[in-house]
Amino acid sequence: MVERSELQRMARTIDAHRKQLDDLHTQIDRVAKVIEEHVVTTGILSHLQKEAESGTTSARLTIGSGVTLRYTHESENEGTALVDLGSGVFGEKPWSEAETITQERLDGIRLLQEELTQQSTALEEKITGLAEAFNEAAEHLTSAQTLPSEPTPVEPPADDEPALDENPAPKRQPRRKGRIGKELTLDD
Repeated sequence: MVERSELQRMARTIDAHRKQLDDLHTQIDRVAKVIEEHVVTTGILSHLQKEAESGTTSARLTIGSGVTLRYTHESENEGTALVDLGSGVFGEKPWSEAETITQERLDGIRLLQEELTQQSTALEEKITGLAEAFNEAAEHLTSAQTLPSEPTPVEPPADDEPALDENPAPKRQPRRKGRIGKELTLDD
């Protein structure tokens, strides 16, 4: 039989796993935004490369605060882009290399997204199993408390023996009434 303290422990475990699941979902959302950013960057770099073959290409570059710059590249040669190489180090790379680096990062981030999704699915299954076990245990505890136990036969006392009450109910002291000013006391 499961005790109330065990049920409380199970409930705390379920709550902790749900919080962990919420954190995983937050990470998955962040990763999805990073993936979307990388897809856009790769598309722009690809577009710039194709257009540069004709001799001129242009793009609009957002620099923040609602400001966008017009960029024009007038050469059949491929342009360059500054690429974050890690640890705050940037390198000037041709568009094709920048696209390759971005694509490699995108592949790695997609793997991370898959891992997080698998962890999320496994955690959801674990929470479901724990919740089912909790519900069963709670049902057993509730049914054990509501079902009367088998009454034990009581032999009637012999005529010469006085009847003893085995479980006398504790007597409550009567409440005091009629206080002056109707003030509440600790007895009330």
